[in-house]
Amino acid sequence: MSATARGRQIFVSSTGGGTIGEYTISGAVVNASLFSGLTTPDFIVVSGPDLFVTSYFSAKVGEFTTTGTTVNTSLVSEINEPFGIAVSGSDPFVAEFGSNIIGEYTTSGATVNADLISGLDEPVGIAVVGPVSVGPPVVPLPRPLGRR
Repeated sequence: MSATARGRQIFVSSTGGGTIGEYTISGAVVNASLFSGLTTPDFIVVSGPDLFVTSYFSAKVGEFTTTGTTVNTSLVSEINEPFGIAVSGSDPFVAEFGSNIIGEYTTSGATVNADLISGLDEPVGIAVVGPVSVGPPVVPLPRPLGRR
């Protein structure tokens, strides 16, 4: 089971149940089956209004919206045992456990570099530092007048 948060929401993938659920950060159920009937949804990441989900046994990455719309269940397909996923800018990076590589793709599903990083030993997790697209920008609030 994997979880990722966006703002005040938590999305949880349930591999055994084939679902992605939505919850509040206080633990209240918003929709326990926001998406159902999925084949082994594993790792998930939020990028703007979209969820990207790896499926180890289906050998693909799917794209969904945080509001419950399926965009493309096979955005990236025919990859070898995808596990971890991260997004930088508009590009998903996928850790392929079976190929020992990290691949880079576009949000339209095109391959940027299938072997961006190779020679790994069963990569599972991945994180990207830099221009990460995880939601709306944080805008600082103005200070009250007369205060420093």
